[in-house]
Amino acid sequence: MRYEVHGPFWSPRVQSEASTEALRAFWDEMQDMVPGLPRAIGIYVFSTCHGNTFTPWYVGKTNAKAGFRGEIFQDHKLGHYVDASELKRGHPAIHLIAKVEPVRGNFCKASQQSGREIDELETVMIGMALRANPDVRNSKKTWFNRTCQVPGIIGDSLTGRPSEAVATLRNTLKL
Repeated sequence: MRYEVHGPFWSPRVQSEASTEALRAFWDEMQDMVPGLPRAIGIYVFSTCHGNTFTPWYVGKTNAKAGFRGEIFQDHKLGHYVDASELKRGHPAIHLIAKVEPVRGNFCKASQQSGREIDELETVMIGMALRANPDVRNSKKTWFNRTCQVPGIIGDSLTGRPSEAVATLRNTLKL
C-alpha cells in the first residue's frame, strides 16, 4: 500500500467563505493542479498555518466513491474547520494523503480493502495530530491516545532526565 501527500491547500477561512461557488472553485483549482486528486481516497488533515507553523485540528478519512471532494466540506466537518480557524490565528489549510496504486501510480478508487487500510492510517494520523496539538477536534479514535501514559514515550513529557530504559527505548524507536 502506498500513499502520497499533497498540499497544503488553502481552505475557506469562515463559513461565509465556504459558499457552494467557492468550494466548487477550490476543487476545480485542485483538479487543475493535481488531476484526479479531488476524487481520490485517503486521509485529510485540516490545520491552521501561522508563519511556517501548522497546527493540526482535525483528521478525517474517505473511502467514498466521491472521494475527498464528497467528504471534506460536509456540514459537520465544515463546523470543525470554522471553529478551529476562529480559535487560532492563521490560515486554514488541508493536506491530503491519497492512496496510490503501487504499479501504475494512479489514485485508487474506493474498495473494502482500501477502507480497512485507510481506517488504520486514520487512527495513526489522529495519534500523531494529538501529539502535535492536544486540542484536536476529533471525538472518535482519541481515547487511547488521550489516556495512555508511558512517560517519555507516549503522553505527557518527562520532567528532567529520562531513565536509561526510557532513553534507550526512545533511541530504539527513533523518537
